[in-house]
Amino acid sequence: MTVHILVPMDRSPMAKRALEHAVSLHPDAEVTVLYVIDYIEESYSARALVGTDELRERADERATELFEAAAEIADGHGVEIETRTAVGDPSREIVAFADDHDIDQIVIGSHGRSPMSRILLGSVAETVTRRAPVPVTVVR
Repeated sequence: MTVHILVPMDRSPMAKRALEHAVSLHPDAEVTVLYVIDYIEESYSARALVGTDELRERADERATELFEAAAEIADGHGVEIETRTAVGDPSREIVAFADDHDIDQIVIGSHGRSPMSRILLGSVAETVTRRAPVPVTVVR
């Protein structure tokens, strides 16, 4: 039985490390890289200035760049990856994807925030760890 690993990706170095970890430790696994488009990151003023369509195009461009970088990492280990996008709150979308797609493990990068900012802002990795229906490896 093939193990199915989900690696949520953003533009952080920790996300790249998480993918490196997943493909190096599990070279025979099925690996899905998920990029969650979070329009909350974009301010209301940005939406007003450039419009929702422009924001979607920018998000698609970021996803393409991110998936190209992810493919390079995977190719370096001789592993093929599947890439997917979702739109919404990152922690909710990651957990939902894992639940809906028979994921066996999530490998996620830690953003390394200070304890105070974690209290104030929350942490995607922390929320995923608490809510995921499968084991979660947090890579620092």
